[in-house]
Amino acid sequence: MAQETWINPDQARSALQDGTGEGIRIAILDSGVETGHPALASLTLSDDLVIQSRGGKIEAVDGCGEDVFGHGSAVAGIIHRLAPQAEIGSFRVLGHFKESRAAVIREGVRAAALRGYDIIQCSFGAPARAQDAAVYKGWLDALYLRAIHVVAAGSNTGFHTAEWPAHFPTVIAVGADPDDGDDLQSRSGSLVEFAIRGRESSAAWIGGENKEVFGSSFAAPRVTAMLARILSVFPGIHPLHAKSLLRQIAKSPTE
Repeated sequence: MAQETWINPDQARSALQDGTGEGIRIAILDSGVETGHPALASLTLSDDLVIQSRGGKIEAVDGCGEDVFGHGSAVAGIIHRLAPQAEIGSFRVLGHFKESRAAVIREGVRAAALRGYDIIQCSFGAPARAQDAAVYKGWLDALYLRAIHVVAAGSNTGFHTAEWPAHFPTVIAVGADPDDGDDLQSRSGSLVEFAIRGRESSAAWIGGENKEVFGSSFAAPRVTAMLARILSVFPGIHPLHAKSLLRQIAKSPTE
């Protein structure tokens, strides 16, 4: 096992300022990324895969730089802007209406883990149904044991609304700050422990367009980029330590 890195909050703050994401690989599990979008002209995807179900079999096939909804392109644009040297891979697990299945998501995660990604970015949430809990817990536990970080969006209906994967404690779960603050905030009493600005006035969207968007889906990639910046300076930080560091450098809602 690789040597774990331990740093203090001041070192994390410094890395957040100096880091660029270089050397860190981020897997975006979403609706795909439109590689021809003008806002993403400087981004070259490390991987572009579509996870699909055919005839009862789930398989990963090569993508073609397509986003079927727009959502994934917005997420990629935020991360690329804030952590410009990070490598980004697209794993399309969401459909035209952002729908998916737990097994499809699991296969996307498996494909990303096998390809050596450091952070799994999940700007989606599934209803916290008991019948799906084991599927989500299985892959989240596997990623944790491999020291792969998971950042997920919480529900837009409230920080206490349970959704998978955000409501598992090994996940860095993020909600949108209703006040649109640029600073990371910590939230006590909820498994969605972080909040940050979730509004983008001109997010990359489908068809080469830009769109104003708001929600936890666009807050989570900000935190993913922050984490990538820290890890690019201090690689080897365990997910548990990374989450603790983010809590320590975050502001409380009253600050």
